[in-house]
Amino acid sequence: MKFGDVPGKKIGTFNTTDINDAIDFLASLVKKYNLPPKILIVHRFTQGMVTDYKNIKKVPEVQVVMDMDGWGSKVLKRSTYLRYIFKEPVEFAGFKLFYKNDTKAGNQLYTPGELLQFVPKPIYIQYQ
Repeated sequence: MKFGDVPGKKIGTFNTTDINDAIDFLASLVKKYNLPPKILIVHRFTQGMVTDYKNIKKVPEVQVVMDMDGWGSKVLKRSTYLRYIFKEPVEFAGFKLFYKNDTKAGNQLYTPGELLQFVPKPIYIQYQ
């Protein structure tokens, strides 16, 4: 509710400042408590969800995964991955699958083997 919008009614955005603030917070915890690197997963399924991606920080304390989110067929999900993850890389790639919503129209889910053929190869695959 960053701008007062009701969650689930409007697709929001994250800009570099938002994401870098999260990176700084996680990095400070890693340094303060001598922890292993943390993972920041940013879910994305539209162009406008993440703005100014080129200025997202890359620090050794935090590994940023840009995760292709969203419901749909294999064709739709692949094209979304190519448009928002492949064309606008950050550090690592991820892919989210929905057991129920991705198969509503009789569509099949991607298998892990199929996803590992993508470029960039997703290092994070989430089934929900």
